[in-house]
Amino acid sequence: MSSGKYVCTLSAEMLEKAKKELNEDPNTRHIEIKTLRERLEKVPGYKGRLDDGFLLRFLRAKKFDQERAFKQVITFYQMKKDNPEVFENLTPQRVRHVLEAGVIGVLKDRAPDGSRIFIFRPGCWDPDKGPITDIMATNFLTMSKLIEEEETQVCGFTMINDMKDIGWHQAKHVSPMYARRVSSMLQEAFPARIKKMNILNEPTFFDVIFAILKQFMKEKILKRIQIHGPKFDKLHESIPKDILPEDFEGSLPKYSNADWCEKLLACEGQFVEENKYGLLDMTIPAKQQKKADATESLGGTFRKLNVD
Repeated sequence: MSSGKYVCTLSAEMLEKAKKELNEDPNTRHIEIKTLRERLEKVPGYKGRLDDGFLLRFLRAKKFDQERAFKQVITFYQMKKDNPEVFENLTPQRVRHVLEAGVIGVLKDRAPDGSRIFIFRPGCWDPDKGPITDIMATNFLTMSKLIEEEETQVCGFTMINDMKDIGWHQAKHVSPMYARRVSSMLQEAFPARIKKMNILNEPTFFDVIFAILKQFMKEKILKRIQIHGPKFDKLHESIPKDILPEDFEGSLPKYSNADWCEKLLACEGQFVEENKYGLLDMTIPAKQQKKADATESLGGTFRKLNVD
């Protein structure tokens, strides 16, 4: 886990995209990182990461709004602390059964907008081999590895949720509490841009599941959801056939997450190290919290930001 000075790996095209969409300025980037680090160092009990690369993820996710980035870092670690059954001692080996079942994976190619294409197939999950929280944990591990990529920090994720083969014996585990946890992770805690959610092959009882999920989703995310059913014409408008597997009427061979499974399992040591970071106590001084609340609408330390 790097603790050295950040070295940008973005292409000129990506730098321009980051400037336009995220308000990123290469000339002040190091000041933004330093400001966020110094703010976090003053939080009692904060034992989270402070390296440049880690903090930059949150700044980009929040369009370099210092207040929002600060709050998201705290929320990120608070989420992990509040849900030990999901995050305590979390490594790829612990959720190997989810990975090897093919529940979660990543396509090799990016979408035309540069986003990473994340595959989720809940119908492959066997509830007898582990609780539904293992799916949330595997999602977290996969996104954590992908968000290390600077291009993914800038371009975000496109989700393909393939509901094929999902049965009630799986769907019944989607409780309001679980839905709230997952929604909170994706919308509040994790430093990622969710650009689009595609839902395919949904079962007849999908409305029941979606009714539970959508009550915890922000309007912004709801507008990015597209339900396709068994027809993929609309999917192909945003993701071309030549980068999709035949499962989604694409040109590539049948989908397999074997490569991704192998890659993530090889990162066991990295996540063991990651588990050393966290929060001991989340008591933020009243003066500091009051300042955060009062300035949240100002749009950051250096510039006023557009709403994502």
